[in-house]
Amino acid sequence: MTAQLAEFLPWIGVWTGVGESQAGQPCFVRNRFFPGLEGDGLGMQFEAWDPGMTTLFHGVRAVLATAPSGVMRALAYSTIHGALILELTPDDPGVMALAGESVAGNRISVTFLQEEPGRLLFTAFWRPAMHERQPNDGPRMTCGLTRAVPKRPPGV
Repeated sequence: MTAQLAEFLPWIGVWTGVGESQAGQPCFVRNRFFPGLEGDGLGMQFEAWDPGMTTLFHGVRAVLATAPSGVMRALAYSTIHGALILELTPDDPGVMALAGESVAGNRISVTFLQEEPGRLLFTAFWRPAMHERQPNDGPRMTCGLTRAVPKRPPGV
């Protein structure tokens, strides 16, 4: 296991929050981090739902691991973009910044920032293949996530 990957292991678990989709819709976000590839990777399952959890806006399954070249990459499948590969970009400690392109050529950026223990800020955006980069490159999906804890019955 690499030091880069080990930095994210404390995030293993379920994280939830209410935020706003890239299209400006309110959404409920659930993200689960879990061990992958027998300890050599980090799995991720992302879901963005309408607030009533009746419509799935976007779902992603991914695994982040070291490629043969030594670069950390996430192989993923998105319900919107299909198959994609995102590369872990250098960033500050407590930040997982992934960027890449879908098979269709759409530019995708996903960032998790640990604001404090038990709290992550999630942001993401995608742009069409021919979109020129802008300095602010908005709009984006944004959501504060907190670690979900199991509810315990009274007296337990």
